Amino acid sequence: MRRAAIGLAGLAASTTLLVVVKGAADASPTAVDAAVAPPRGTSPAAEGTTPSPGPSAAAPDASAGAPAPPTPRKAPTPTKTTAKPSAGGGDTAPPPPPTPSRTVTGPRVANQYGGVQVQIHLTSDGKRFDSVDWLEMPQAESQSQALTDQAAPQLADEAVRTQSADLHTVSGATATSESYRQSLRGAIDRWRRGERD
Repeated sequence: MRRAAIGLAGLAASTTLLVVVKGAADASPTAVDAAVAPPRGTSPAAEGTTPSPGPSAAAPDASAGAPAPPTPRKAPTPTKTTAKPSAGGGDTAPPPPPTPSRTVTGPRVANQYGGVQVQIHLTSDGKRFDSVDWLEMPQAESQSQALTDQAAPQLADEAVRTQSADLHTVSGATATSESYRQSLRGAIDRWRRGERD
C-alpha cells in the first residue's frame, strides 16, 4: 500500500513538473513571473525580506517521498526570421541586400545573316569572366545553324582564355565572328566600367 502511494505521488509530481515546464515554454514571460514575483508596490530588497514562495512553488508532501520539482526554466529565445514588413510597421529585420549580378550582356549586333548578342558570366570575385553564352546567333538557314554550332564554342573558348574580344575569325563565319567580337567587346567594356545586368 505504501509503495502504491509513493508511486502515485511520484507520478503526480512528474506530471505536475511536465505541465509547469511545458506551460512555461508556451506561456508569455509575465505568466511565469506572476507566480514568483512579489505583489505590486512592494520591493523585497527595500523591506529587507525575501519573498515567500507562492502556492505553485510549494514543496510536495515530504511524507510522500517525491523529490521537489526543479524551478521552471526560461523558454528558449526564438530564432530571428525575416518577414515582410507589415503595413503598420514593426520590428522586423530588413531584407538582405540583393546579390550583385554576375552577368554582363553585350549589345545586339546585326549582320546579313541575323543578329548576334553575347553575355559574359563573371567569377565570384568579379575579376574575370569564366564563360560566354550567346543569347542570339544566326539560325535562319541550315547553313547558318551549322556555322553557329561551329563558331560559337570556338569564339567563347578563345574569349575566356584571352579575357578579351580580340578573337580570330572562324573560317566560313566571317560576318558572325565580327558581330560576336563587337557584342563581346561591348560586354567587356561594360564589365570594366563596373556595370552588371
